[in-house]
Amino acid sequence: MKRIFKVLLAVILTSATLILVGIVGVYIYTKANIDFSVDESLFESAKNSSVTRLYYDENLGEGEYKPIQLTTLSPATNKKSWYSYDEIGENIKKAFITVEDQKFFEHSGVDVKRTAYAFLNYFFKFRDRFGASTITQQVIKNISGDDEQTLTRKFEEIIRAYNIEKTHTKEEIFEVYLNIVPMGEGIVGVGYASEYYFGKTPDNLTTAEAATLVGITNAPTRYNPIKNKEACIKKRNSVLGILLNNHIIDEAEYEKCINSDLEIVAEEENESGVYSWFTEIVLDDVCRDLAEKMNISESAARLMILNGGYSIYTTENPKIQEKLEVYFENPDNFPSDVSRGLNYSMVVLDSRGDLVGIVGAVNEKTGNRLINHATVPHTPGSALKPIALYAAALESGKVNWATVLDDSPVSFSEGKDGTIAPYPKNSPQIYDGYITLADALKYSKNTVAVRLYNMLGKEKIFKALKNDFGFGTLVERLVTEDGRVITDKASSPLALGQLSYGVSLRALTEAYTAFTNEGRLQSARSYVAVYNQKGELVLDNKKSEKEVFSKETAEIMNQMLMRVVEGGTAKAVTLGELVDTAGKTGTSGGDKDRMFIGYTPYYTAGIWCGFDKSGEAIGTQSVSHLKIWDDIMKELHEMTLERGEEVKSFASSSVERLPYCKDSGKLYFDTCASDERGSRLEYGYFTSGNKPEGACDAHFLCEIDRETGLLADESTPAENIIVISILIREKREFPIDITVLDESYFIDTRRNTDNGIQADIYGKTDSGGLYKERRADSQSATRIKRKNYRKVS
Repeated sequence: MKRIFKVLLAVILTSATLILVGIVGVYIYTKANIDFSVDESLFESAKNSSVTRLYYDENLGEGEYKPIQLTTLSPATNKKSWYSYDEIGENIKKAFITVEDQKFFEHSGVDVKRTAYAFLNYFFKFRDRFGASTITQQVIKNISGDDEQTLTRKFEEIIRAYNIEKTHTKEEIFEVYLNIVPMGEGIVGVGYASEYYFGKTPDNLTTAEAATLVGITNAPTRYNPIKNKEACIKKRNSVLGILLNNHIIDEAEYEKCINSDLEIVAEEENESGVYSWFTEIVLDDVCRDLAEKMNISESAARLMILNGGYSIYTTENPKIQEKLEVYFENPDNFPSDVSRGLNYSMVVLDSRGDLVGIVGAVNEKTGNRLINHATVPHTPGSALKPIALYAAALESGKVNWATVLDDSPVSFSEGKDGTIAPYPKNSPQIYDGYITLADALKYSKNTVAVRLYNMLGKEKIFKALKNDFGFGTLVERLVTEDGRVITDKASSPLALGQLSYGVSLRALTEAYTAFTNEGRLQSARSYVAVYNQKGELVLDNKKSEKEVFSKETAEIMNQMLMRVVEGGTAKAVTLGELVDTAGKTGTSGGDKDRMFIGYTPYYTAGIWCGFDKSGEAIGTQSVSHLKIWDDIMKELHEMTLERGEEVKSFASSSVERLPYCKDSGKLYFDTCASDERGSRLEYGYFTSGNKPEGACDAHFLCEIDRETGLLADESTPAENIIVISILIREKREFPIDITVLDESYFIDTRRNTDNGIQADIYGKTDSGGLYKERRADSQSATRIKRKNYRKVS
């Protein structure tokens, strides 16, 4: 028995020693890696509560600032947001001390006894939870936003609490705590909560009202007095019970309070506290960057910005932002379906790629932290093709403007019901056949997109979008709870733009800046710099750019995308009559999202359209998103071009404009002029190392019987013979009937019989009728080969 006791004791001592060593080690490591200056900055920002101002700088950091103040930032309210220790009533201070930390005025930031129990519970799990945080520790937690349940984090909190206690008085610490504690409804601090919920200042609260606010802090959502009134009353009464047991109130007051109703007089947020869409973007971007720089949470950074008296220089163009807001707030500019959830958003960047205007939804903005459809992910559809496929393919040198690719199904799949479906499907369901790269983009051919995807390879495309363009929402591989595997490396996401989680309109619009800036992707920054109250530079958001394409590729893409607007899928846009305009449309599967990213030498702008509740098709609308984009951009350009300067255009200084045959992609030849469809001459843009070479070898002059439409033979009267150019190509074979338009203009060249050439001979009459004749015997096949496959001079 003694031996067992000794072994057990040894195990306990060893375990305790290891735990103690581990705790000491974590403590030493944690202390060595704490930057106490960050805590001091956070504490002072919270304590001082100075107004932060936003400016528009016309020079955007180039030379001396010429700032124009735009607005101010505060905790989103016109009410007083910070109350001193003396301005807060004794009843609410006593309530917080009694419930949260009865030894607050005695300890040095940490309740040693409760902390020891908490550590033992961490290892031996006596309870599911064991709260040990003092008010000082909660201040640290609230200003840092760090609530991770780990031993290292707890040690860090303890050390930082001790440090704060050494540099600040108890009253200062308690004042900060009472002003930054979360109170539900997006409210921070007991002062604002007092006014919001009860319509009175915190020195006039009743005991029951004070107990209500204390209860809310335990779980602001669960005990929300507006949305969860019964739960809030129950929690309030629990707090009152603690006050009674600690002799803060007597039995009579307790009975009176628990039997009182919870009377909430919450007011609507004053309009002056509603930020514009642009201001919210700036606030989000600055908080993100400040959090990253200081290694704190974004909520802590937000607290610093809202109360810290910073000066933020933005990229906003006030005139452009105003025009966007005025247009989007007018319901007459949008279809009637807006009333049942159809929505729009828009992003405008200047020629440098800086964000100058943004709206996240239709109608007047009536609150903060609303869904911003310009920054949440949506399915881009074909708007992804220019950056994911076409520019990359040109850059690779494997294709050029005139490269001929096949607009016909790439593959077929069989459904459970035995039906066979082609992939991909074009919209509309028409296959043109052989088509140039430029025309494939102009008409948004899905088949060609898949062929480019196969040519480039999924890994290269995915890597470029993820790393070069920063599309962080792309999914490499994800297994869902029901066992499905989701990936954006497949052809549907990368070739057709049907991304699993989509990409934001802001990010996609930013991607198009590579075309207007000679292949260099520009950061769509919303601010230039941030200074603190002392005038010290806190964040220097210098313009960044990354070369993703060559200058030559960018210039060719500009000309290609101009054709999309001139006569392709975006031909409804008429801005091109005023200034060079390029862009690409995109529609998600099921018509749930529509996008258009368009640009000029002055601005790059994207628009999104879709229903708030995803799943509903957009359908036919009285006003299209293209018209809305066109209307706004015309206003912006008319305002910009008022200066009387010469109108800018897209330069093509590093590429050549050359003629080519659109059926072969080679140099135009006499035979190309005799095609039944008319001259096949077109002009395109090429680099010196990747351009059409050699005469067209696709067109052959053939003799046709004008009456039958068939190839002429020895029996055809001379007066019936006409000479036209016919394409000599292999006829496609599909498992189901598929109509490909160009097959009516060429002869099949397949060699698949023992007797010679088997050919399906096609011809068209003047009325457009199609004739086909099969000749498979050796004699006629030889005759066809000798007579009709020869060039006729």
